[in-house]
Amino acid sequence: MSYYWSMVKDMDDSQKLELVTMLVNSVKPKVADDLTTEEMLEGYPYKRYTKAELNAMLDEAEAEIAAGGGIDDEDLRREDEEEYERELAEEQKLQIFHSLDLWSLG
Repeated sequence: MSYYWSMVKDMDDSQKLELVTMLVNSVKPKVADDLTTEEMLEGYPYKRYTKAELNAMLDEAEAEIAAGGGIDDEDLRREDEEEYERELAEEQKLQIFHSLDLWSLG
């Protein structure tokens, strides 16, 4: 550390501030504002659809609804709530299992 201090001890405050700013900027992680669209989508797990593919999916869904298919709002909400309750119950079971330290018995 003394090596670095000998390098900066004669700098004035504005020079030290500039040096610190440069150092921080060189190691800080990129934030979303600094990323390009390609960088943001890198590793994104979902497929990117074309406009034609999206329109085809919408047409298919509209045809299904027109034929009497699909699911209404209330049923969808009920199914979501049931799924949430199942996941919550499973999570609670795992927490109990871990609290009893049953992993060591297996």
